[in-house]
Amino acid sequence: MRIPTIFLCSVACIASTTIVQNVSAQMAPISDYFVRSYISSGPQINTTAKPDVLFSHAVRMHDASSFQIAFGRTLLPEGTKLRMTSYFDGATQHLTASALRQWNNKSAWFNGSHVLVELIAEPNSTAAHVTIEGVMMIEQFMDEDRSICGSTDDRALSYENRDARALPIGCSAWIIDDPNHTLLTAGHCTEGGIGDVAVIEFNVPLSDANGNLQHPGPEDQYASDVESLQSNYATIGNDWAYFGCFPNTETGLTPYQAQNDYYVLSSAAPPVNGQQITITGFGSTSSPVSPTYNQAQKTHTGPYAQLNGTSIAYQTDTSGGNSGSAVLNESTGEAIGIHTNGGCSSSGGENWGCAIHNSGLQEALANPQGVCVPNILIYSFANGFPDQVGPNNPFSIPFTVSPGNEDPLSNSVEVVLTVNGDTEFLGNLHQGGNEFEVMLPAFQCGDTIEYYFKAQGNEGTWVHYPYDAPATKLSLAVGDFVDGVILQESFEDGIPNDWSASGFWAATESCMPSGDCDGGAAAYFGVTDGCTYEDPNTASGALQTNQISIAGHDGAIVLSFCSALETEDNDSYDLAELFVNN
Repeated sequence: MRIPTIFLCSVACIASTTIVQNVSAQMAPISDYFVRSYISSGPQINTTAKPDVLFSHAVRMHDASSFQIAFGRTLLPEGTKLRMTSYFDGATQHLTASALRQWNNKSAWFNGSHVLVELIAEPNSTAAHVTIEGVMMIEQFMDEDRSICGSTDDRALSYENRDARALPIGCSAWIIDDPNHTLLTAGHCTEGGIGDVAVIEFNVPLSDANGNLQHPGPEDQYASDVESLQSNYATIGNDWAYFGCFPNTETGLTPYQAQNDYYVLSSAAPPVNGQQITITGFGSTSSPVSPTYNQAQKTHTGPYAQLNGTSIAYQTDTSGGNSGSAVLNESTGEAIGIHTNGGCSSSGGENWGCAIHNSGLQEALANPQGVCVPNILIYSFANGFPDQVGPNNPFSIPFTVSPGNEDPLSNSVEVVLTVNGDTEFLGNLHQGGNEFEVMLPAFQCGDTIEYYFKAQGNEGTWVHYPYDAPATKLSLAVGDFVDGVILQESFEDGIPNDWSASGFWAATESCMPSGDCDGGAAAYFGVTDGCTYEDPNTASGALQTNQISIAGHDGAIVLSFCSALETEDNDSYDLAELFVNN
């Protein structure tokens, strides 16, 4: 057996761094876990005159009902892609480099126990490689979070296009009527970040005979955008999340474009006046309900019971997995809240949600982020923006304003520039077509510079960049800037005396990682005689820098290092972690 082999070269550090109510929230009774493996294709090049499969590997998880593949270090240059195919139902997903980033180095969920992974390249593409680190799996538990209002579960199977299942957390989500038709769910469904709702599934099939989740094809699965997430999870009535998804890898469509349906949001939850409330979502089940209904889409309608500030209550059947469902007012057809908590039992009670008029939710809807930002007009900046400039140095920023839901009026495009509190409008920027360019004047050292872009669509809508300008503006520092190094270490003289090292950490010149690392030495965790570790026992250790002061250093402080990690197939060790300030 061997332990991880870890190298560090040329470290620049910023600080001490070590390498080493009686109601319940209604997430589904499932747990996701990681099974580690290690498969690498090595560098592969297509030397033929036609597209070719350069590498293939069958990922097998015996007796699994479904799983998701996790990739490690993978290089997919232009003209290359991954193709995954389920042996169970033929479901297929393709991932380019950009799609793999959007999916956070994971695949869609596949049914069955065998999935074929292939690396495909066009002729004349540069070297590619793929690494498979393991698989994500879901463990199903008995449902102990049923909040059925009365003695029977009255939910029926439903097929609403606008409702989705969120994995791996096991919640519900739904398409809304914001400009980009993105999604709402419960805040506690994203308590761990966007990774809790990393995959959004529509057109969900029934579960298998044992209640194990089955998944739609990759054409109905979407990766959530981490930049879009805004959420809060505090109490009942203050439990919401607003986010969006990237276009589908197989169809290129957004959830709304594919599903062609959405919920209309009410401006506020109304007072109770005999209304009926419908909850549709992906709740769990238990006997006598068929296990095939488990976390498949179901719906029920019951009476509206309470409005208490931003908390709403209703006697509509729900269970674990319904968290995040829309609370639909049948009288108006509008969503008045987000279902979050159970409270019903066989003897009565009520289930609960967060009202749509929650001020934090309304603030988020008014200030979308990531893919939720409206596509009324689309700004793009091929060269990006400078974050600093020297004094007496005028410069230009080229950009495009392309049609979205409206066409841009070219004579409306302006840059609003503020210098030391004085504002001016820079116009006449049109260069032809959708191309524009603004020339910014020379500034002086110490000037305070802020600016934003504005343009009007042909239906009269003004669109700013940044989206919420002038509340948020781009900024620019003016001065002569010098880069400095706070700490640099190449380990050529061994582990520094004021660092601490435990376990098998040592400096070496003989056990070096491949790649463009600086210097001729490395900090190595392993046995330098043979550059490996062959022992039936596991081992661990930490390498820690001295305390580093960053006082007096302005601007960005960057930590960079070169590393490599060699592992074996064991999910209880073979891990390397980096910590800054513990």
